[in-house]
Parts: sequence; structure tokens; C-alpha cells
Amino acid sequence: MRSLREIKNSISHARVELNPKTDQAVLQHLLAELVTVTGDALQPRENETLPAADLLTVGCLNAAFRRGGLEAVEQLCDVAARRLDFLPERISIGELMNDCYL
Repeated sequence: MRSLREIKNSISHARVELNPKTDQAVLQHLLAELVTVTGDALQPRENETLPAADLLTVGCLNAAFRRGGLEAVEQLCDVAARRLDFLPERISIGELMNDCYL
């Protein structure tokens, strides 16, 4: 068994190349496999747009948070609000915390 030091050394010297086209191709392949297994599409095709309600599903919110934290979630909520022609009232973090504990 390799020691932790050897593993860390191997990882630190590993050559990683990023290629957005390859990443997109792999993502599309994985989504196609998921659709095959589950029987329904979880993401829209490139020429489709999600309805506002679908933007606020757990999966979309989770993906947005992983992509860009709370700022990305807030942007997603803003997009959904615009699609619904709804302007939400802005609240402070303190007000939000108070609402959560009531």
C-alpha cells in the first residue's frame, strides 16, 4: 500500500489538461445515459428554455450553488422571477434569519 506522502506526491505531479469541448461532450453523453436509465430528460436541449418553476427545483438550485455559491442561486431566482414577471421584495440576511426561526 502506498503512503499518504506518495499519493500526495503523485497527485501534485499529475498533468491535468482541461478541454471545454471534451467536457461538454462527456456531459452530453452522461445526460443521454441518464435519460436512458431514468426515462425522462432532466435538462433542456440547447434550443429549449426551462419554465420558471423548473428553474427552482432542487436539482437546479443545487447545481447553481455548486457552480457559483449563493450568488448563482440568487441569479437563478432572479431569472425565474423575470420569467414570471414577478419582482420579489429584497430582504436582508437578518430578516431572512428571523423568518427562519419564527
